[in-house]
Amino acid sequence: MRRKRYATSLLALSLTLTACTSGGGKEDGAAFGSMDRDDKGTLKIGYFNEEAFYMQYGNAFQAMFPNVELEVLSTEEAMLADDPVTAMEDFIGEQQPDAVLLTEEQYADLAQDGKLYDLDAAVKQDKFDLEGFLPSVIDLLKARGGGKLYGLSPSFSSQALYYNKDMFDKYGVPYPTDGMSWDEVLQLAARFPVKKGDNNVAMDKVGADDALYGLSLPMQTKDSFELIREIGEAKGLLYADSEAKTVSFDTPEWKAIVQSVVDGYESGSISSPPSNGGGGQGGGGLMIRGMGGKSTISFGPATMRFMSGQAAMTVDGPLLMNMLGIGGGGMKMATKAAGSSDGGAAKAPGEDINWDLVSIPTDPSQQGVTGSMSLDNIFAINASSENLSAAWEFLKYANGEQLAKTSSKSSPALSSRTAFKNEADGKNIDAFYNEKINEQALLQENSLPQGFAQSFEEMAAGQINQAVQGSQSVDDALKAIQSQGQDLLTKALADEEAAE
Repeated sequence: MRRKRYATSLLALSLTLTACTSGGGKEDGAAFGSMDRDDKGTLKIGYFNEEAFYMQYGNAFQAMFPNVELEVLSTEEAMLADDPVTAMEDFIGEQQPDAVLLTEEQYADLAQDGKLYDLDAAVKQDKFDLEGFLPSVIDLLKARGGGKLYGLSPSFSSQALYYNKDMFDKYGVPYPTDGMSWDEVLQLAARFPVKKGDNNVAMDKVGADDALYGLSLPMQTKDSFELIREIGEAKGLLYADSEAKTVSFDTPEWKAIVQSVVDGYESGSISSPPSNGGGGQGGGGLMIRGMGGKSTISFGPATMRFMSGQAAMTVDGPLLMNMLGIGGGGMKMATKAAGSSDGGAAKAPGEDINWDLVSIPTDPSQQGVTGSMSLDNIFAINASSENLSAAWEFLKYANGEQLAKTSSKSSPALSSRTAFKNEADGKNIDAFYNEKINEQALLQENSLPQGFAQSFEEMAAGQINQAVQGSQSVDDALKAIQSQGQDLLTKALADEEAAE
């Protein structure tokens, strides 16, 4: 449920930037001087889409500095590459921009390689206000930057627990509250009368139309292991240690989590994710058009249990809030009836849902610590830049109060500046802002050999599915995950050592 969610990926595709200047101004190669309106120069902008850049940033920035010539370079190829981290490194090396807007993974990699400029001097010299930012955003930027601040992010994504108030009222179940543990949420989910769909029979089937679940997994959940991993991380558990070269999964702590989740899958109180990740499966669905109607995202029936009133709770990001009709604009929603020949629009799912949200479940031992926060739009400066003032001026604008104020009324993204939270029509928007970063999980993620985490989770999901379907016990699943996981880690470490 962490990091590469479809909601934040959508925002990442619509917001990607690089910038540089030459000539004029007050550049001295060392200090960050403030530019005047009359200063001349050239600002090279690398952005996913030129039209989107001018609409989002360029027109207003040009009005502020009319003598700065803007040139937009497309980063589309790098952002859509199979390996966007390496592709962005190549882009920066070839184009030598002064500033760049990166995804979180690109930011972490470039910071580690010394390709980004440390912003501490600029922040202090210019007295740039970091106190207006959500502390967790700055903490995550520094954690990803190895303890230093190499970038700023105007927005972030996190998750919250959505709940259907009418369903809770109907069945006499108390509403969830901020700060609940995962154990408490799973207990709430089990109190609803289960009407199972087909997912207890086959993990890739969509549930029946009248299926009812206490907890539906996020629309971007790709496999049955994600919930187990997230609960474990909330408790401070790690499944692999690169330094010790060991996998540690067949333990009483992990078994308790696996057993509770498998029980939920088996009973139907927790919806089992389809094997293809939940979207686009046959039958009707939701179609979202963004970026001026130039892109379309489709969600199949398995993604819409909460919106259709088939789930009492779900854990998801701000995009779902926008789909339910709350928050900044920018998304045009329409439904396509199953088998409709004309593709006509129908009433939007979720329109009649009486819902609210609370903070994502955490563990009492680490209250508020989650791994759900992500940053897909991080502005940073090229360490090789000779035009620091202009690059910094752009970063200040892109992360400034005025743009945050405007964006809060027009974008579904969560503003990093807490004074400009999205308008939420009385909904508990603070639920997205209550999170603390999970530094331990980040350390594990950064230390594991490339490709291992994905391989481990795919393997573990297969074993969990067998336990849910009754073809093996939970104990057998734990032993298999432990053994096969150790083999995967040993091989990944050997491959990494050989590559070096």
